[in-house]
Amino acid sequence: MLPLVLERLWQQRLPKAYRPGATLSKLAQDLNGLEVMGAEEGCPDYRLPAADWSFRVEERVERQFLLHTVSCCFVLPLPGAAPSRPSRLALQHRGNWQRKGFGCLCREGDGAALAPLMALLQQDRDLHTALMPLDFKRCELIADAQGWRLEIEHFAASEVVGSFPPFRRYIRLLTTQKLALLAVMAAVQRVVARAG
Repeated sequence: MLPLVLERLWQQRLPKAYRPGATLSKLAQDLNGLEVMGAEEGCPDYRLPAADWSFRVEERVERQFLLHTVSCCFVLPLPGAAPSRPSRLALQHRGNWQRKGFGCLCREGDGAALAPLMALLQQDRDLHTALMPLDFKRCELIADAQGWRLEIEHFAASEVVGSFPPFRRYIRLLTTQKLALLAVMAAVQRVVARAG
């Protein structure tokens, strides 16, 4: 009996004030001008009107003391064969006070095998131009059994929900950030297709 009680206490539960899909519906207003391709498991797919690629948006919930945050993760499936073992490349801004470029770090996988792709990413001028103004928490290229995908978690396109005192605040994805986000996706897709 005691192990079952302890398991329930430590079990990850969603916050009571969490409303699935509420943040995604607010984000839909910020993504005006994009075509909605459908929604699988509550995660909508978007596409630029003339583009041949689409991306999915997923909600990520993070619980904190007396509040929780709901952030949106933009997931872009990428062309090309994935490496034989799981891999993860992180794109990060460089510079302590001002952005002075970006770096590509191998977080998981065979660094020697991924080195050519990392070099192509770091040398691409379009990716550099698009990535520098983008405000993101996490930007990673992930390879697994399904293939390559790009995941970007933006600082905006998120909601902060407090329980005491009760409040709910959505942080909008501004047009300049939306355009930078789409430009990063297009550049990464082109680089990965060239590398594959």
